[in-house]
Amino acid sequence: MLRQVMIPSKERSSFSFPAEYYGKEVEILVFPTYNNKSNQSIDDISNIFDKYLFSFVNYKFDRDKANSYE
Repeated sequence: MLRQVMIPSKERSSFSFPAEYYGKEVEILVFPTYNNKSNQSIDDISNIFDKYLFSFVNYKFDRDKANSYE
């Protein structure tokens, strides 16, 4: 496997393949990487998920009701 992270400076960029890949079918994936040095803090990220939190404090599972097929 070959992984190369690069920052292209123009529309056309190139990189070299190792000799072991010559004549073989390869797949090239290009997608942006995200590093931990972003401006978004952990608090900001946790606020995104706050609306999906559910409290199970007073929840009681009723097995009979769940298995009732009438």
